[in-house]
Amino acid sequence: MAVQRRRAWMSAALGLVLGFTAATWLVVPRSVSGNGRRRLGSGCQAHLAVGDAAGSAWRHGSAGGDEGRGGGGRGWGGRLDPLGAPVRAVATPQNFLYVGVMTAHKYLETRGRAAFSTWVRSVPGTVEFFSSWGSRTELPLPLVTLPGVDDAYPPQKKSFLMLKYMHDHHLDRYEWFMRADDDAYVRGERLEQFLRGLNSSEPHYLGQTGLGTAEELGKLALEPGENFCMGGPGMVFSREALRRVGPHVGQCLRELHTSHEDVEIGRCVRRFAGTQCVWSYEV
Repeated sequence: MAVQRRRAWMSAALGLVLGFTAATWLVVPRSVSGNGRRRLGSGCQAHLAVGDAAGSAWRHGSAGGDEGRGGGGRGWGGRLDPLGAPVRAVATPQNFLYVGVMTAHKYLETRGRAAFSTWVRSVPGTVEFFSSWGSRTELPLPLVTLPGVDDAYPPQKKSFLMLKYMHDHHLDRYEWFMRADDDAYVRGERLEQFLRGLNSSEPHYLGQTGLGTAEELGKLALEPGENFCMGGPGMVFSREALRRVGPHVGQCLRELHTSHEDVEIGRCVRRFAGTQCVWSYEV
């Protein structure tokens, strides 16, 4: 009896030793490369995949893909900010909001740099900077240069053609579209929270409502009750609003009543989208 117990104990011990040896032999080669350096585990690989996806969201507006349309733009893989520091990937929805920043060549390395280094990363989607044809910069800004457009003020043609660009190239990719000045500060998280409560399939035109200054009353060709979204704080368009306005940008440019870009955008939206700036200041 004692001999049988001893044999059973020795068999169990031998089984544990063999099992541990086999497990070590099978597992270790999967985590150590041939030269002895550890490989990235699945967790690290997943992190890198997120980083690549975030980077690709910015590449589509680079010169590599759009040089024939924009020209002069420089591509960016989403990995370095204007100061050369690595950019951490942010897990946000990539096809919710497209922001077009109105800028000029002389402001790319000042206002453009400041925007890119601060609020741009908070946007749940894509941000591109729109400047005059031929604009260039050594900064890794996602830049779109519009043919036939200069940096003259007021930027009526630049603003309208930026909306046309959004309509022609991105209408089906994003739910919301924003026109922002280069000296604006956009709080992406709060804007997303606000827009999530609205239906982008309805024609929405959002911003800070304007009627003109006291001196301009009666000179803006606005009927009683008509308004516009002021350009400084930014304008937000739902996909449906942009879908209705986009095909008529040329006509709106040919039928300007004032020199005010934001007034004329509002007029175009009211005419072709059948809506006007909301009477709300929560933007």
